[in-house]
Parts: sequence; C-alpha cells; structure tokens
Amino acid sequence: MGDRAKPASEMPATEGAAPKRPIARKKPIRHADDASPKDAPEELVNIRRRQDRSIATRQKILASGLEEFSQVGFGGATTRSIAKRADVPHGLVIYHFETKLGVWQAVVEKAVADLHVQFVETIEKLRGSDPETILRTVYGDFIRTSGSRPELGWLFSHEFADQSERAAWILDQVRGHDLTLTLDLIRGLQAAGRFIKGDPAHLHFLFIGAATRVFGLASEIEHHVGTSPFDPAFIEAHIDLCLRLFFQSHGTS
Repeated sequence: MGDRAKPASEMPATEGAAPKRPIARKKPIRHADDASPKDAPEELVNIRRRQDRSIATRQKILASGLEEFSQVGFGGATTRSIAKRADVPHGLVIYHFETKLGVWQAVVEKAVADLHVQFVETIEKLRGSDPETILRTVYGDFIRTSGSRPELGWLFSHEFADQSERAAWILDQVRGHDLTLTLDLIRGLQAAGRFIKGDPAHLHFLFIGAATRVFGLASEIEHHVGTSPFDPAFIEAHIDLCLRLFFQSHGTS
C-alpha cells in the first residue's frame, strides 16, 4: 500500500514561500441608519455638514460659470476654466454637472428662476394696484437687477448673437406666465391710452433692449456721459428715461 497522504499541517513549507497570514475580517461599513442611538446625533450632524459643503461647492461653481460664460461665451469657456475661477478641483465640476453644457444649463435655469421669483414677488406685493404702477415697478426692478448683475445680460447677449440652439432653449425657458402677464398689462394700458401703440411683444423686447444695452456699453457710456452706468444715480435716471419713452402718462417707478 502507498504512503498515507500527510495532512496539510504536517507538510513542509515550500521553500521561499512566505507563511500564510490569517485572513483579516473586514469591519462592516457603518451607515447612518446603523448608528446606535448614542452615535446617531453626531453622525447626522456630519451628514448635514457634508451636504452643506456640497451645496456650497455647487453654488460656487454656478457663480463662476455665470462669470465665465458672460465674459468669454460658451465657446470660450471650459470646465477647467470654471473650476479654476471657482477655486475647486476640476473633478467636482464634472461630479456636479458632468459637462460644460450641464454647467451652462444650470446657470441659465438659475438666472431665469431668479428673475421669475423677483417678478412674482413684485406682482404679489402690488396685487390690486393700478396696472400702470405694476408694470412700471416690474420694469424698474428689471433695470436695477440688470445694473447690479450685468453678467446676466452679457450671457444672454452671447447666445443670441450666435443664434445657437442654446438661444432657442433660453427662449423656451422665458416663455410662460411672466411674459403672458406682462403683455396683458401692456395691452390693457394701450387700450387706456397709457402706453405707446404697437405690437405688445415687439414693444416689450424693445424696452428690454433699451433698458439693458447701456450695461454692455459701459466704457462708451462712461467716456461720453461722464459717469458709470453702474452708478446708482445713473441707473435711477436711466429707469426714468426708459419709462418715459414707453408710457404715455406720468407716474413713478
């Protein structure tokens, strides 16, 4: 009969082979739901802090994206230039928005949403007021916002100048209740002889152009007029002038 096979424990170690170490058991990953009642408050605080940091990072990227797109346009901006301006790792831009187009779309959505909130707040504040007072206030607030945040107008100007598909997408975003209500206000005031005659949509966008173009010509305005178009006094005078061009009765902005 052959020799009995030796158990593994009796076999000599292979020359040069390192002795096997026992496999260490990995500690189970703990999630917030697994936390003991004692640990739960601290774990929840940590989660909240991480969420706050993520929101803050996203807002920094959006603000930097707005500056980048408004200054150099979509074609001139890159996710890396946006990350550099925001002072965040490039990977975080990709993590939050995936692509340059993703950043651009989020920037425009936020800009349109901000204007919508301002419009709604004005309408609610003046509910029941005279239509002319409402429209004058809406237009006056719009000009003040354009003066304090000119990058919004610069961003839109880049897109409409290129007649890109993105410009069409912007128009789809701004069409809606806000525009419909504004045009209805114009029609009502025209019927009462308090707003100049013409197609309401044409007049509305003519007003937008007259109201915002000066902020894109800041150097020329300052050279010829002698003051910056971003000066608060200039903005208020600009509001008064724009309103007098379109309204046929005297009121306050």
